[in-house]
Amino acid sequence: MPIKNEDLAAALVKHGVLAEDKIKALLDVSSKKNISLGELLLEKGKVADDKLGQIVAEVYGVPYIKLSDVTIKDTLLPIVPHKLAQHQRIIPFAREENILKVAMNDPQNIEIIDFIENKTGLSIEPHYATKNDIQLALKVYSRDVNEKFNKLLEGAMSDSKKIESLEDASKIVDTIILFAFQNGASDIHIEPHKNYLIIRNRIDGLLNTIAELPIEIAELVTTRIKVLSNLRTDEHRASQDGRFEIDLENNEITLRVSILPTYDGEKIVMRLLRSDSNSLKLATLGYSEHNLKIIERNISKTHGILLTTGPTGSGKTTTLYTVLRMLNSSEVNISTIEDPIEYRLEGVNQTQVNPKADLTFANGLRSLVRQDPDIIMVGEIRDQETATVAINAALTGHLVLATLHTNDAVSTIPRLMEMGVESFLVAATLEMIIAQRLVRQICKHCKASYGMSIKQLADFLANFEEQELDAMVEEIKQINKGEVFTLYKGDGCEHCNNTGFKGRTCVAEVMDISDEIKKNISPNTTLEEMENLATKSGMQKMFIDGIEKVLAGETTLEEVLRVMHD
Repeated sequence: MPIKNEDLAAALVKHGVLAEDKIKALLDVSSKKNISLGELLLEKGKVADDKLGQIVAEVYGVPYIKLSDVTIKDTLLPIVPHKLAQHQRIIPFAREENILKVAMNDPQNIEIIDFIENKTGLSIEPHYATKNDIQLALKVYSRDVNEKFNKLLEGAMSDSKKIESLEDASKIVDTIILFAFQNGASDIHIEPHKNYLIIRNRIDGLLNTIAELPIEIAELVTTRIKVLSNLRTDEHRASQDGRFEIDLENNEITLRVSILPTYDGEKIVMRLLRSDSNSLKLATLGYSEHNLKIIERNISKTHGILLTTGPTGSGKTTTLYTVLRMLNSSEVNISTIEDPIEYRLEGVNQTQVNPKADLTFANGLRSLVRQDPDIIMVGEIRDQETATVAINAALTGHLVLATLHTNDAVSTIPRLMEMGVESFLVAATLEMIIAQRLVRQICKHCKASYGMSIKQLADFLANFEEQELDAMVEEIKQINKGEVFTLYKGDGCEHCNNTGFKGRTCVAEVMDISDEIKKNISPNTTLEEMENLATKSGMQKMFIDGIEKVLAGETTLEEVLRVMHD
């Protein structure tokens, strides 16, 4: 519970930081600005951060800790995963036998203290740390990977370590890409700021800061990447997109490059597209046996529309590519229209959207239909025109695979109707909807189990501000059939960079469009009614699929809740 402004004001007067005649005016300002008294005082420079921290800690009745004066051991970090530490502003900083000392911005957060005690079996000793201090201390989570990168970079550079030419920049770029590849990153972010160049990698869905390099090398690094991508090196005010290929450790890697001008320079994002993704199978993506049966039954059909939905980065395109590989044979003609083409599929006719040449999704799809295809893949249905052409293609005997942005399977149907597709056409063509998210998998090398009671579970879910709390607890109880749940976590080891996670899997709901559902596709059918029909037709909700993976030890409860929120 955040400290009350009145209690803090009294303590500040007691310590001589504020005069009594100034209190009322400051409280009025903090109320009007809708910020705490402490934040207002820091904003106005009335008190130092550590001095305010000592006073707040005294009000809370707990010790004060200044994290910038403490060396936090790497072995402590996996106890509270980075996402939870960031969300709850809590960091473990010391351990004495059976006592774990944690820095918290809210030492009265009993639910999170109970959760960590239950998860670790240790007694928690809360200390107060300021918000700013915790924010700076969160950088320790990327310390290990930062050190590894700098060591690799030093090995790539000459003894002088002066970066003065494109040859030097080439070594830096090669090192950045190699490090990202070795650590399983999907994206590399190179971000210019006023005094430094930040390198960040997206690993298992989350961005990790890898290094801060001198801003002086930004132009050389950018030029090197532009040369590799066949982009204009003299263009600095417009966005540019390109791609290039390199061989790394016997793997052919394609990097899709996006360059965008920002206030401090040109920001670069590189997506790593790996050749080893060709070996993916539906089962290895993480679909349950229940969902696999529905998917395999529908992809064997010769016509209709199969949709995958979810936010950006949820694995929709990977699922479609995997299905296309399963369907690819010399007996069928498969054509795609994509933006961009992410993977090269041997034997598949792939077309890249090009708005400058008036080759949009809709126009490209019209042309594909005249190419005598059996199976068509549309990278994304973005508008009414594309949706209408896709529907017509399905009506004329083609199997159409496409992606769409919706939160769940059921809401896909009203989304199509909102695009202007008539309900009877949706009913006539739609065969299956896959809604999915990606969750991080617990590292197999450091996985450990712990128990959690139903009450502790309810408290934990409430801490994440879940709206349908009672319903969620009941659903979990039905799966577990017991009063105590056995959950799993990663303790952190060298195999997972002390994160406790290695790799990702999907949580999904697969909606088979049964005859009963087709009869009820109408603007008058509510989402709740449609969800009940889908459940009766065999759809297992995404949250249930996620909980089954939690209880099976594949991922954590925090991960499932994180992606459901996202």
